[in-house]
Amino acid sequence: MLADSHCHLNEFKNVAEQVKKAANVGVVQIVSNSVDLESMQENLRIAKSFKEVQCALGLHPSNVLQMGNKEIEYALAFIEKNAAKCIAIGETGLDFRHAETELQRAKQRESFTKQIELAKELDKPVIVHSRMARAECVKLLAKHNVEKVLMHWFIANDKLLQKVIDLKYFISIGPSVLFNGHICRFLEKVPIENLLLETDAPVSYNGKRAEPFWIKSVAEKVASVLQISLKEVEKHTSKNFSKLFES
Repeated sequence: MLADSHCHLNEFKNVAEQVKKAANVGVVQIVSNSVDLESMQENLRIAKSFKEVQCALGLHPSNVLQMGNKEIEYALAFIEKNAAKCIAIGETGLDFRHAETELQRAKQRESFTKQIELAKELDKPVIVHSRMARAECVKLLAKHNVEKVLMHWFIANDKLLQKVIDLKYFISIGPSVLFNGHICRFLEKVPIENLLLETDAPVSYNGKRAEPFWIKSVAEKVASVLQISLKEVEKHTSKNFSKLFES
């Protein structure tokens, strides 16, 4: 079994086609992540329509910057109300590429902290976006004793990677491993017990828009880099997916 632990199916016009193409290459579990209230509503509808799809409900740190406090509180209440219908809280986190002022960063921290607390209260995993704020994200998660975490599109120096491993967080590797030698070298350092696969579809890589069926190619590349069989990659990442999401 293969799984896409992080994508955004709500951004595709034909979701049924995406689910079918993924299933045809053995990708039978897909987690569709949300970034705002509208995408949460769309992903709930998608997850209800396709047995292969689970949704994550959350507020992306960049979207938070465009929202008022009352809008954020309403969205958090929406997550809590629909908690039974989602598999995780995500995607949430920090993005200091888009938070240019300390005031903006503080707003992201506040939203991330509230979503962390909500995830703990609901006993849900947290799917974390950490662009240009990786160490701070890990620090906040550790401070709140969060146990179930997926660090999405994550890369780090050896010290921070070791901290993530010690905390038993999961790390998702995506299509960038197909084109980027630096990602391949990072992958070599990630224990397979901490590894998950993602596409972040429909994000573009080398000018091509990713789709969930790409997971098969990602898995094949992971097998090549780690010098193990594709079957081993499927076995371990499937086990990790079930462990994190308790599926």
